[in-house]
Amino acid sequence: MRLHVRAGRARSAVLGLAAAMVVAGACETARNPGGVQQDLIAPAITLSFTQDTQQIASGLSFSVTASDNLGLKDIRLTYSDPTIGTSDSVFTSTVTNYNQSVTVTFPPGSGAGGPITIIGRATDGAGNFTESTIVIFLSNVQALTVVLVTPSAGPPAPLASPGRNIVVAVHGQQVGGLQRVGFIVTPRSAVSDPTTPPTDSLIFIGTLPKDTTYTDTLTVSPSFTTGSFTVAGFAMDAGGRRVTTTPPVTVNILSVATDNTPPVVSHTIASRVEATDTITVRGIDPSAISWIGFRVDTVLNAAPPFTGITPLKFDSVNVGAANLTDVTQKLSLGLTTLTTFPKSVVVRGYACDLATARNCAYSQTSTVITGSAPRRAPLRAAAAGAGQDTVTVVAGTTHPLPFGGHIADAIYNSNRRELYLTNDVLGRVEVYNLATNTFDPNGIITAGPVPWGIALWPVDTAGTYDVNRVVVADAGGTELSILDASTRRLLWRQALPNFLIEKYSIQVVSQFTRAVITVHDVSDRPQYLGTVCRVTTGSPTGACASDSIYAIYSTTPTASSTSPFNGRATLRMEKLTPTTNPDSLFGHLFWELGDLGSNVAGDTLRIEMVRPSLGVSKVVLTACRAITIDFPSFGLGDQTFVRNTGNFTHAFVGEGGNVSTAFARVMGYSAKKLLNTPASSCTMTPTSILEPPPGITGSDDQDFGMSPGRHVSDFISNTGVHVVSIATNFNGLTNLVRAGTDSTYYLDEGLRLWGTSSVGSTTPGMDMNYNHKFEPGGSCSVTCGGGSGNLGERIVFAAAPDTSIRAFDTYFFNQQKKIAIRDPIIGPLRVALDASTSQQYLFGITARGLVVVSLPPITNINPQAPPRR
Repeated sequence: MRLHVRAGRARSAVLGLAAAMVVAGACETARNPGGVQQDLIAPAITLSFTQDTQQIASGLSFSVTASDNLGLKDIRLTYSDPTIGTSDSVFTSTVTNYNQSVTVTFPPGSGAGGPITIIGRATDGAGNFTESTIVIFLSNVQALTVVLVTPSAGPPAPLASPGRNIVVAVHGQQVGGLQRVGFIVTPRSAVSDPTTPPTDSLIFIGTLPKDTTYTDTLTVSPSFTTGSFTVAGFAMDAGGRRVTTTPPVTVNILSVATDNTPPVVSHTIASRVEATDTITVRGIDPSAISWIGFRVDTVLNAAPPFTGITPLKFDSVNVGAANLTDVTQKLSLGLTTLTTFPKSVVVRGYACDLATARNCAYSQTSTVITGSAPRRAPLRAAAAGAGQDTVTVVAGTTHPLPFGGHIADAIYNSNRRELYLTNDVLGRVEVYNLATNTFDPNGIITAGPVPWGIALWPVDTAGTYDVNRVVVADAGGTELSILDASTRRLLWRQALPNFLIEKYSIQVVSQFTRAVITVHDVSDRPQYLGTVCRVTTGSPTGACASDSIYAIYSTTPTASSTSPFNGRATLRMEKLTPTTNPDSLFGHLFWELGDLGSNVAGDTLRIEMVRPSLGVSKVVLTACRAITIDFPSFGLGDQTFVRNTGNFTHAFVGEGGNVSTAFARVMGYSAKKLLNTPASSCTMTPTSILEPPPGITGSDDQDFGMSPGRHVSDFISNTGVHVVSIATNFNGLTNLVRAGTDSTYYLDEGLRLWGTSSVGSTTPGMDMNYNHKFEPGGSCSVTCGGGSGNLGERIVFAAAPDTSIRAFDTYFFNQQKKIAIRDPIIGPLRVALDASTSQQYLFGITARGLVVVSLPPITNINPQAPPRR
């Protein structure tokens, strides 16, 4: 049997499991004249658990075992979390042994968590009792947490001096709000608080903050010349839960008359840093710290004794006015003069004290952080040249997202010098300004609840795009959002149609013929997208026709999709126009990619397009067209990638996520080819079955720009390939797929494979040089597919698992350069030209945010491709 206690309400449970109470001599006095022996034996009780860390969703679980020689009267459980309350088990009949499993459950959104102390007390009939205590850590991201930021426990241990100051900082956090955050000094007389009135905590009334840090500066009492005191932080949440930092930090008191000893100095730094990363330096001295900083030297020999050292940076801050014996400062390395990466440098912390002699020292100890795990650097003597660490400065600067979240896709607008990133978790488009190297904290919040794919608005086929318009796929709805980047506002929502994918067959039963249509309602939401356009007839500049701007988009499947489309996506096209006139709208589901051809086994396809809000239903592919597909493999993977070319004439599609076929597929699209929408009205024999049915208009829409099914299936020879990212160049002649376990595949416009490059893993992130106009295979013209002919532009940049970006030649497929960055790329990667500076940049998403890399010129060691003969 398990005892379930609901958190937030105390409960007394009468279990009727027995209490032995001595009834003999019940009326006797304490003199015990009747000779009945008094029960002096205390009961036994044990609390136990199977796991010392438990998830709040599963509740708090433990067991209680108790016994007594005569009989138990009461079992009481007390919890350190006041919202749980106290539970009593009172026995009304004789029981000498008790064994019970207890589960405390918590309501949704509970702020309980952290170490929960449980005290069990067993009492017998004579009043004897015994207690047992356990502590279980209740894991809950919403739990109350408190951290004593300063003083730090070290090493080295914090130091104070009579008449000098010490800073206490306590950080509290709880999603339900904080009532109080403060600290406890023991003994309190060791310090005085100069605040008016003196206080040791912040108390909040009314609106309770969820996250706050309380900082106070204390002065050590002049009478405390020796010994120590302790400091502990505490916080109390809205529910009355109180958490204290344990164990408290001990601060030693040292009094000096004449100080000729330099400060104790240490620093913390990562083993791989960006030029603008920070170094944390700590200085401790009983005479207080006056200056604190760091020194950076270049090094030719990266091993002790560090020969060939050249000074690079020496910076310090005057902190003497604070009169602090323990100072910690975070300082920017500021190594902006470095232009070649990676670069090995030697780093040392530095501090001076306030003594008359002005004693100074470099770091004697340090912590070097490798990845997420810090390692202690060796302890060194406090002498010149000691406490040195060699770290690697890498390319790029990382900018945290304003409010966190996850980035699904990104695109750069050179006209505005802005990078747009879709944050699908927070429902906003982040805007990074390259001119200021900052994020717009407001972003764009009008793109929809789940913004995903993003693309620019085409103007012509020379690569010009609208300075302000951006198209975003809202995976949280069934629309595309057209945004104005200048006003950060929504211009209009392009409502997307629903498509009914139907299997059409004819049955003959007793000489009666009837049509049988099996309908699959695929009301999916848009995911990734690209934009293309068809040019105005006769335009010498390739200007896009105003009514011929199209979005090519993949979908994310919905739970309502029926087999074989459950968990499968589709690829579609939509004309972008703000009109609600059904005659001016056009949508297309790309059935062409699954067309098996004539006279082959398969199912006859029929497609209906429905725009419910406009009352439009239309057959867009009739059964008379006799298109044969394989229904089980027609659906695409549930994360199918779409990219458009730089000149907006082509799009490239890679089937990603969970796929239904033995291998992933890719598709190419050309807006230069015919889009045909002929009306259809046929009568199927022998019984005059009309297709489409009376009252519903019909057509046989076909886009000859989509790769036919026979090309789609000819992707990569090896099977079981998993696509994680794709890229296409300026004109669609080179198309790349990041797939398999370690390779990038190079395809031409006809989707033929020309070569591969090994990157080392399925790390996502890949893009080509902004002006890449080459083709990957065969012989070619002098410029190998157009463009400037500059071989430094015949490059693709691919993220590698070893925190680097590797540059490969897209014709000979070999590596040309390796660019070291601090963190691995985990999201989209884009390469773009900043027109105002003619500098090419790489943008990538890491676990810490957006990394921006100023790409160096790349010299391609390969020759030009052979000319056509």
